[in-house]
Amino acid sequence: LLRSMLDNHPELIVYPEETYFFRKFLPMSEGSTLKEQLALAEEHLIHIFKWNVSDPPADQAGYPDRDYQRTISFDEVCRYMKALAGEKLDHSGDVLSAAILAYGNAAGTGADSKKWWVEKSTYNELFFSQMIKWWPNARFIHVVRDPRDNYASYRRKHPEWSASFFARNWLRSTESGLLNQEAVGPEQYWMLRYEDLTSQPEETIKQLCAFLSIEDSSTLRIPTRNGEVWKGNSMFAERFEQISSNPVGRWEADLDSQDVYIIQKSCERTMEKFDHEIQATHAERITFRSRVEVVLIKIRNLLAKRK
Repeated sequence: LLRSMLDNHPELIVYPEETYFFRKFLPMSEGSTLKEQLALAEEHLIHIFKWNVSDPPADQAGYPDRDYQRTISFDEVCRYMKALAGEKLDHSGDVLSAAILAYGNAAGTGADSKKWWVEKSTYNELFFSQMIKWWPNARFIHVVRDPRDNYASYRRKHPEWSASFFARNWLRSTESGLLNQEAVGPEQYWMLRYEDLTSQPEETIKQLCAFLSIEDSSTLRIPTRNGEVWKGNSMFAERFEQISSNPVGRWEADLDSQDVYIIQKSCERTMEKFDHEIQATHAERITFRSRVEVVLIKIRNLLAKRK
């Protein structure tokens, strides 16, 4: 949701898809020459500009509605990216910068006049030490959602995900964010509650503009992707064209007592830091297996902190 709110702001270039740059591209490109990195970028960063609805390429699987080819020329993005990369990279992160700025130029938004470029990929927070080294003046917005609602949403797309698997990952992500914020301060790393974003949009937009030092704009209230009205990525198959609080609290109807127990008992201390109210559970209904799952999550989390 946040990316779609920022998408059409006149002071920003917002990349329309997740790049998974740190999790996938970097390991793949390690030790590569500039020419090789740019070739990999064509396949794994800017490939999305070949996506279309009439003859979608194989890597568009799961995104049948995307049609970037209609408005963005892949060849033009490629040309801009190579020109921006120049003859030498200061660091591998320059490839990501070049790809995003190239998209801005190809889209006709005038990359040179923008204040920030924006990229959102899940688990970016785990690579914070590298990001702050490459971009010391960057701003980071880490959206934190009630893990029960988050799980209720995600499991519709990933039915194989168990509550314990999700709880481990939510805990790792959120606690990493708290450490990142502690390292640089809230003026550079903002932990934004999803519930505030959806229930208090005007106040959150005011805070967002102050955080990024950008002007308020009506575009922040109209979610878009690549400049076109965004219908939402809700995993509940709903379509909407404005900021909505409808997804908040759905977990109460969608999750069973075992899943609620596993998530709450595993994440309760961190949930409380974000004012996610813990619901009372009936101890007599909780299975032995669920109790063991919680113990294992806590042990794994403790071991991870000691590494």
